[in-house]
Amino acid sequence: LLCYNFFKVLSGGDHLVMDEELEASFLKEQERRLAASTIAGYGRNLNFVRRSYQGEWPGWVHLSTAQIRSFFIRRQKEGVSVATTRYQATTLRRFYHYLLEQGLVDQNPLVGIQFDEVGGARGNLPNYQLLMESIEQNSKRATLLERVATYLVIETGMRTGELIALCWGQVDVTMKMVLIKGEDQTERYVPLPDDLLGLLSQLEAAYATPPTVRERVLTLANGKPVSRSWVERTVRRVSGGATPANLRHAYLNKVVLEQRLEDANRLAGHKTLVATAGYQQGQVQDLKKKYQQYF
Repeated sequence: LLCYNFFKVLSGGDHLVMDEELEASFLKEQERRLAASTIAGYGRNLNFVRRSYQGEWPGWVHLSTAQIRSFFIRRQKEGVSVATTRYQATTLRRFYHYLLEQGLVDQNPLVGIQFDEVGGARGNLPNYQLLMESIEQNSKRATLLERVATYLVIETGMRTGELIALCWGQVDVTMKMVLIKGEDQTERYVPLPDDLLGLLSQLEAAYATPPTVRERVLTLANGKPVSRSWVERTVRRVSGGATPANLRHAYLNKVVLEQRLEDANRLAGHKTLVATAGYQQGQVQDLKKKYQQYF
C-alpha cells in the first residue's frame, strides 16, 4: 500500500495499474469471510465500475460522492434493475470501508447516497397483470425456450442466476413444484402453474433423449447454458421492455397484494420479512396518489 502512494506521485494521475492491485488486495482480504462466488461478483462489479466510467478515470482514492451518484443515475437511465444497483453499491461500500481501514481515503464517498431514490420506487414498476398480458401477446413470436425462460421468472419469481442454474432434477411435474437453489446455498419450493408446466413438458419432449437430472433447463442448441445477457435480452423482448427484476418484483408484489406477506417472504428467498415488506411500498404510493386526486 505504501507502493501505491509512491506510484501515485510518480505517475501523475495514471492510477489504472495500482487500482487493479488495490482491487486484488481487497478481494484477497475478503477470502476469510465471504464465499468464492460472492468475491468473484465483487471483482466483476469493481472492474465494471472502473471500465464504464465516463471521462478520465480519477482513481479509486479520488472518486467523489458526486461522481459515484452520477454513475448510478446513469445506470438507472440505462434500465438497470434496482437489485443490480444495490449489489454494485454494496461492493463499493465494502471496498471503501477497506480503503478507510488502510488509511488511503478520509471518508467513504458512498455515505449520504440514498440508493432507494437512485434506483427508483417499486410503485413505478408495471404490475403483474399488465406484464402477463404483454408477455402473452409477444410470446407468439418467441421460441419455446424463450417463452419458458420468461414465464419461469414471472410465475416463480426466480432471480437470473437461479434461472440459469436450474436443472431438470429440480422440476417436480407430479407435485407441480420447482426447487429453487439460491446462490447463498438456500433452497425454497415454489408452485408451478399449469401453463408453465405445459411449456416445460413441451421443452422436455423436444429432446432427442430425455434430459438427465443434472442438465440445465435453459440450454441453447449448441448444448451450452444460456448467459445473463441472453436472459436479459429475451425477457425484455418477450415482456415488451421489462427486465427480469421487473418480472420478479411483479410476481412478489402480486403475492403481497393477496395479503400473503409470509408466503411472499418464503417464495422470494428473503432472509427477513423486512426485505419482503418493501414490496408494500408501491401500494402506499398508489393510495397517496388516489387521495390527492379526490381531496
